[in-house]
Amino acid sequence: MRIYARLHRICASRNKVSVVSTEHRWTPWPLPRAVVAFEGAPFRWWIGGGHALELHAQRSWREHGDIDVGICRGDIAAAAERLREHRLFVASSGRLLAYHGQPLEAPAHQNNVWIRESDLGHWVLDLTLGEGDAHEWVYRRDPTIRRDWDKAVLRSAGGIPYLAPDLQLLFKSARPRSKDDVDFAQMLPQLCHHELAFLGNALPGAHPWRALVLERIGALDSCGLG
Repeated sequence: MRIYARLHRICASRNKVSVVSTEHRWTPWPLPRAVVAFEGAPFRWWIGGGHALELHAQRSWREHGDIDVGICRGDIAAAAERLREHRLFVASSGRLLAYHGQPLEAPAHQNNVWIRESDLGHWVLDLTLGEGDAHEWVYRRDPTIRRDWDKAVLRSAGGIPYLAPDLQLLFKSARPRSKDDVDFAQMLPQLCHHELAFLGNALPGAHPWRALVLERIGALDSCGLG
């Protein structure tokens, strides 16, 4: 109970009102629509963000203001061709630039391509560019963190690929918003020991989530569930 009381305090401290301009208005595709858009694609793809966590937990706990589909950076041209009937914009450093096939570089923070169905339409999908090779997923913010693809991208009971929950939480931990704290609170009891251990090692020492992860590991160990 102490864990969740502390999480509630963290969430409350981040519960700030934000103003979204018309330019950034979203009406995201439902999950099934996003899956249909990429089903059968000749490149690797996966569901990310809060939807990935809910696929792992097999339940939903909040509404989603967007939807993320991850791909490898080198597959952006193939993904753009698949979405050729839509409008694609690179979202980087607070700016939106039309995507016309140009290379997108991680050092330039060109990691997100927003999709809308028409020139004046709302945004429907965030295409997130990840790193990896033929064998391993690579964490963009720290390339020493790597994982075999079959353990980095899991599949739901219905066969939908999604980013493993500990990796998704690691992404969310960088600059956590209130919704990220909610996702972490919901997922903490769902994580197995090795997922918790990964986060315990990967999170910075002063990160508020890390103490909760270590407390959870201690609770499992004391019950002989480690």
